[in-house]
Amino acid sequence: MKSLKRFFGQPIKSYRNFQIIFFLLTLNFVIPALSYAMTPDLAINQFSKLSQLLGSGEYSQPETQTRMWRHLAAANVMTLGVMCFLMMLNLRKYRLILFPLAFLKAFNASLFFLDYLAYDNRAFLAVAVFDFFTTWLFVHFSKKAYTDIQGIEDSLLVPRPFD
Repeated sequence: MKSLKRFFGQPIKSYRNFQIIFFLLTLNFVIPALSYAMTPDLAINQFSKLSQLLGSGEYSQPETQTRMWRHLAAANVMTLGVMCFLMMLNLRKYRLILFPLAFLKAFNASLFFLDYLAYDNRAFLAVAVFDFFTTWLFVHFSKKAYTDIQGIEDSLLVPRPFD
């Protein structure tokens, strides 16, 4: 309880916010990556339901039968999770990870947006918007926290940067 009080009461609020957002983003990538690898039907069914909910009909591509693309997707999404986790561990040391992290996510968002334009499926647009928003979260929270912790001793940051 004392650790939580210290975390929420720390002097650098942007660092606290960065830690919260990047923890959630780490989970946002690691959990789906495991799902893509182990239960691909679940991910495709959720995408299909999103497509139906947004009025574009059922998504019926045989995605789960293409192991090569499924494994690439799982590996890429897990890599996003690992990159978020590394930045959480030590933002000063790993801040350069922001560029490949944001690039991968923004490129993915662009591909989904192009698929939306090509196939007029609103689920592709929803994913694109969410991924562009996620890219903004990466950049906004990490840059603000990085700027604000300059000149601040590690002992004042909660959690303390891991070496």
